[in-house]
Order: sequence, then C-alpha cells, then structure tokens
Amino acid sequence: MGSVVVMKSMWQSWWARLSVIVGFGLFVRLAFVLGITRFDEPVGDQLYYSAQALTNAQGGWFEQPFAQGMPAADHPPLTSLLLTPITWLTKSSGSFLTAQRLMMVMIGVVSIVVVAKIARLLAGDKVGLIAAIITAVYANVWVNDGLIMAETPTFFLLAITMLLALMYRRQHQRKYLVGLGATSGLLALTRPELLLVTVLLVFFVIGVHRADNVKRRLKCAAVVLIASLIVIAPWIIWNQTRFSDSVYISTNDGLTLAGANCDSTYYNDIGSWDIWCAYETTIPKDADASRASTLMRHDGLSYWNDHITRYPIVAAARIARVLSVGFIGSNNNAATFEGRPKWVSLLGVFQFWLIIVTAAFGLRKLANRIDQIILLVLLPMIVLVAMIANAYVRFRLPAEVGLIVLAAIGINHLLNAKQIQKASCASE
Repeated sequence: MGSVVVMKSMWQSWWARLSVIVGFGLFVRLAFVLGITRFDEPVGDQLYYSAQALTNAQGGWFEQPFAQGMPAADHPPLTSLLLTPITWLTKSSGSFLTAQRLMMVMIGVVSIVVVAKIARLLAGDKVGLIAAIITAVYANVWVNDGLIMAETPTFFLLAITMLLALMYRRQHQRKYLVGLGATSGLLALTRPELLLVTVLLVFFVIGVHRADNVKRRLKCAAVVLIASLIVIAPWIIWNQTRFSDSVYISTNDGLTLAGANCDSTYYNDIGSWDIWCAYETTIPKDADASRASTLMRHDGLSYWNDHITRYPIVAAARIARVLSVGFIGSNNNAATFEGRPKWVSLLGVFQFWLIIVTAAFGLRKLANRIDQIILLVLLPMIVLVAMIANAYVRFRLPAEVGLIVLAAIGINHLLNAKQIQKASCASE
C-alpha cells in the first residue's frame, strides 16, 4: 500500500508529469529521425552545417568544406560548433550524420522543458504542461529537431532568453541580466537578425521598469550589452582577419538578398526565394566568400531599387507566406528541398492556425501588458525579415515560442470555461 501511495504522490508531481510529456516528445523526434530522415543525405543549409562540423572535427576550423584552405562563415558558427564534438566522436564510424541529427533531438527535447517553465511562470502548473504538450507535438518544431539546421538551437536559446527576461521582471537580479546578454549573443551566432533580440528585450525589460531611475536603467542595459558583446566579439574580430571584405556574423547576407530580389521572386513565384538568382552574379575566380557576398548584395539591392514599384506586392506575398495564409503549396514545395516532407509542412500549417486562434484567447487572459509584449515582440521582427529577405516558414520560429505559451494559456481558459459550463448545466 505504501508503494502505491508513493507512486501516486510522484505522479502528482509537476516534474513527473512533465517528464512523461518530454518522453513522448522524444519518441516523436526519434521516430522522425530513425524512421524518415536517417538515410537522407543533407540538403539545403543542412549540407553546410553538417560539412562544416565535419571540417571542424578534422582540424580545419571554419575553413570552407568545399574549397580547402578558404575561410568560411557562410552561416553563423554556433550550430556547426555545437555539432563538432559529436561529429569528432563518430566521424570514423561513418554514422556522424545520424549522430548530428540525434544531437539536435536532444537540444529540442530540452526546449520542451524550457517552454513549459515559461508558461508555468506566467500562468501556473497546468498551463506549463499544456505548453509542453504543444511543443512536443507541433510539427514546425519537431521537424527541425530531426534535421541539421540552425532552427533547433535558435528555438532553445530564444526560450532561454524569454525565460530570463521574465525572471528578471520578477526578481531584478543581475545574474538574469548577464544571462540575458549572453544568450542574446549566442542567438546572434545562430541567426544574425536576432541581434535585434538584445535591443528589443533591453527596452521592454529594463526601459519600462518605472521603479528604476535613468542611471540604474542605463547600468542594467550596459550589463546586457556587454555580456552580449563578450560572446559575439571573438567571432567578429577573427572574421576581420580572415576575409578580404569586412565580415561580422556571416557572409550569407549577399546570397540572401540576391536570392530574394530577381525576376523569379518578383514575377513568377511571387514572394519566394531562389538561390539560382544569386548564382547569376559574376564572381571573380580568386574572390573569397566575403567578396562574393559583397557582389551579390550589390546585385540584390540594385534589382530591388530598379523594381521598387513592384516591391509592395512582393512584400505582401512574403507576409502571407510567413504567416501561412497564402502560397502554402509553394512554401511546402520549397521545404522539401530542405528535407521537410510535404505532409509534415501541411500538418504544421494546420497546427499553426490552431495555435494562432488559441493564442488570441491567451493574450486576452494574460493581464500584464509587458509580459504580453515580451511574448509577442518577435512577431513583427520575423514579418520584417520575411519582407526583406526570405519568407520560409522556418524563419517564423523565433516568434513561435511566445505564441505556444499564449496558446497554452488560451487552451487552459477554454477548458476551464467548458468545465464551468458543464457544472452549471449539472446544477440545473
């Protein structure tokens, strides 16, 4: 009898229930990796991240995987860096691709816990568990955890950053500011545009706290910015010594802008992104990646300037794409070239619509205006990025941490309202 009581007590524990949800999330991700992607060759950006980790593991630290001896910063370094140790351990066995995917799965599983803690902090134990369930089964999240892409560490670090921001709002301890700055720096080393996260969170977390005077606010902001710079600075400084043109986070901006601004994306598949447009730029044979990026950036911006009257239509199409309200078939087709099966992308669209609806209820139930802003602050940023550069659904992921938490609050509200209605009917 005593053991039964102990087991029942353990099951009533929040952490015990969360562990079951996390276990299911792990099962979903392992099923995708071992059952679907295990024998797939890396495609799209996966190819770079995987090959760069292998090059690092072989001693060529951030050298071009496909051009020996040339410096590489095609993408920010953190994703490849995270994959380097497991690649080094498994490269001789020939199974390093599966190991890299499993590494992403482990990061993704931890993200379930962090999102649950955010929701629990804001709205209690039950909402935390609901948020964990959503994160565990939401296709736009777990599909990334089965690929070799930057989205998995991005989602994890954004959840950590958001949790630290909310903790600082409640306790005002300097350690949270340091952590906020450090994780913001790490975010920039996964996706360059997320440098804005530091600025946005500093403003909303520190700038609006009325109890602090201006001098204290400036000190707090300085702590965040310095911690962020300490993380980012070594990579930026090293890049200035390796390339012919200035490189800060990556050399990918030129490719992105050239692929976003061309006839294919303005007149054919409107609002899309086409890598072949970037390859139309004439690159000298002896040019390194920084010089190539400069030339591609020039071509992309020149095309944009020459077709500025067409751009509003393209921008509107990109907003529709990134918010999954239009061009869904085109987006799903593009996702297949990154290793995402069409059925997974379609499932993600339906789930996203449900999340948006329930998040609207959650936003109404979350009383604190600053907490609302912290959860939603990245939504306009991803829309802006989509308008300028690329509207692939995976670029929406930074905003989905907050949307998942709001959806959990909304679902809990709807469940409570249903229970109240049932109780009212029973009493009659």
